[in-house]
Order: sequence, then C-alpha cells, then structure tokens
Amino acid sequence: MKKIIGVFLFILVSVNVTFSGTLKITNNSSNPDIHKLWKEQIIPGFEKENPGIKVEMTVYDHEAYKTAIRNFLQAEPPDVVNWFSGNRMKFFVDQGLFEDVSDVWDKNNLHSQLSSARSTVTVEGKQWGLPTTYYQWGVYYRKDIFAKYGLGEPRSWGDMMNIAETLKKNGITPFTIGTKYLWTAAGWFDFLNLRINGYDFHMALMGGEISYEDKRLDRV
Repeated sequence: MKKIIGVFLFILVSVNVTFSGTLKITNNSSNPDIHKLWKEQIIPGFEKENPGIKVEMTVYDHEAYKTAIRNFLQAEPPDVVNWFSGNRMKFFVDQGLFEDVSDVWDKNNLHSQLSSARSTVTVEGKQWGLPTTYYQWGVYYRKDIFAKYGLGEPRSWGDMMNIAETLKKNGITPFTIGTKYLWTAAGWFDFLNLRINGYDFHMALMGGEISYEDKRLDRV
C-alpha cells in the first residue's frame, strides 16, 4: 500500500528571539527515544551553531497537550510548538496564532524536498509549519492465506475488493484493525474517502463546506 504522510509540525508562534536569548519550544512526544535525541543531539547541535541562543524545551503529556496548547498560545506562547498539520493547524492559523513560515521553505528549497507534505501545512497559498515526521499507513497481509487461495498482491481498488470477496466466501474476515485507539480507525475514513470521492471533496468535507450526511459518503 502507498505510504501516507502523517505530519507533525514545529510552527513558529512568535519570533522574538533572533540572534540571542532563550528559544522556547514545547513538544508533546511521549517517546523517550525522541526526548533523548533532542537532549543529546538536536539541542546541543543547535546551540553550538548558534552560541547566543539557549534552548528551553517543555514536554507535555500527549493527551494533556491537546488542551494545554489552546491556553498557552493565548497566554504565554513559546517560540516553537509541536502540533498536527491539516485542519488542526488551520484552526490556529485562522485565529492568527501561528506565523507564516513560507520564507523558510523558500530559502531552504523545501518546496522540492518536502513536496509530498507541503499541502498539509499550506493555508491560502502560504506555509505555516515544517514537517518533522512521517509514517507508513498501509495494509499487511498473510502470505500463507494468499497462497492458499491463489491470491496476488492487489494493484488496484478493484483487485482489493475481489480479494475481500474471495476471503469472505471462504469464511475469512478480510480486514481487521488491532488497536485500542479510535483515531487509527478514523484514519481509514480519510484513506477511503480520498480514493472514492477525491481530494477536493475530502478537503471541502474537512473544512465544513460539505455535510457528513452527504449521500456521496455512503460508499465510504
């Protein structure tokens, strides 16, 4: 299956530290390996290249961060925050809480290097964040089951549906999601809607321009 970009952002909130002072960053990663990477490599490396700047990073619990960011952006915003792309980012852009960083994209040739993720951080033709991570969103299959029923890897949506029908006829549930989190199941709605109804329809739906009661969503 095709890889799907899942972008987290470092978005400039207020650039009040340019050449010297303290650069305040907030992060919501719960991965200790990521914390170690920041502490031992990223921050020391940045401070070495920018001796006049001291980096101060605050790490929040992932779930608590979703509420906290709404408060600290209004009260005492840091210089850089970690957040989600797409409509979650746009919510704060529309409120004037994030800065346009299109110049960073222009100066560092990011339009070419990060072209596949650019649309996720773009609002009204401007870039408001920098992608920092991506991950695979795909389907795993059992080779022994495919071999048993003479099935090959699907090359199209039609192939996928034919495989599903063959499995069902043989008493096998075609798909399952081994997760306790709801958002991973919801992610498949995006995956399917984009392919069934197209990008423009999906973006209009996400932007509130199309109702979730629209009949075109029945197929999804």
